[in-house]
Amino acid sequence: MNIVYLVFGDKIDHYQQVYFSIHTAMARKSSDDRILVVAENPDLFNSIGERIEIIPIDRKKITEWEGEHKFFWRVKIKALEHVAEKYPDEDLLYLDGDTFFYENADELRAKLQSGQNFMHLEEGKLAKLKSKTERKMWQQMQGKTYSGIKIDENSAMWNAGLIAISHKNFACLKLTLDITDAMCADGVTRRLIEQFAFSLGLNAYSSLKPADHVVGHYWGNKNQWNTLISNFLKVAFMKHYSLEKIIEEVKEMDFTKIPIRVRESSTQRKLTKFVDSFYEDLKPVYIRK
Repeated sequence: MNIVYLVFGDKIDHYQQVYFSIHTAMARKSSDDRILVVAENPDLFNSIGERIEIIPIDRKKITEWEGEHKFFWRVKIKALEHVAEKYPDEDLLYLDGDTFFYENADELRAKLQSGQNFMHLEEGKLAKLKSKTERKMWQQMQGKTYSGIKIDENSAMWNAGLIAISHKNFACLKLTLDITDAMCADGVTRRLIEQFAFSLGLNAYSSLKPADHVVGHYWGNKNQWNTLISNFLKVAFMKHYSLEKIIEEVKEMDFTKIPIRVRESSTQRKLTKFVDSFYEDLKPVYIRK
């Protein structure tokens, strides 16, 4: 099984998240699993480069993968398609950076080999979801057909922090890409297009199953997890931990102590931003040479 990550841009937090998720994968993977990172800045993985496979990409490739409609997250589909083409006989388990293994993946591995696809979890039927984006998507798409798939009351939105595809079903990536391009061409609200396209495309080849009992996804509490990860990596650096020691430390972590999602008041967030704007340092001081 290929465990795949994608990271591009220059935000160091994103690379730290991938590092930490890789460490949790190393703590849970089988000897036959391969870890691959599709990365715009591959040098940032030099410290573990001998234990993973790096697929370097550049800004030109990213722009190409964004396609005709310049859709940012189309890159994710193209990256998985690239890995599938390179390893056509090996199952694929993609993870966003803000994830971690907390159980072994033996069950997923076995079911992938038999043709089962997974995503992280089902968020609900699009027709019933409550966010502004999801309500607008339903209004825009209900009753329409994209690449042969009709959007109706049973069309479900799955979380795309984990995407696991059996090698028997790699054709679903082409379908996912076609659905994405068709929705972009139709002017559908873009924020969740790729996620919904994966939900439809993978489900067309294998009735989707959740994998949240194996992998955690802290998209709803990134600030606290980023702090934990940053501190952990600093300690590992300062104490000069070996990779084996880092993996041992990760195995001992109690991930139940940190929430993966917290409810944040939008009013509080806006007030905080408003108040902070009054305390910006308008007269920064620099050293002179």
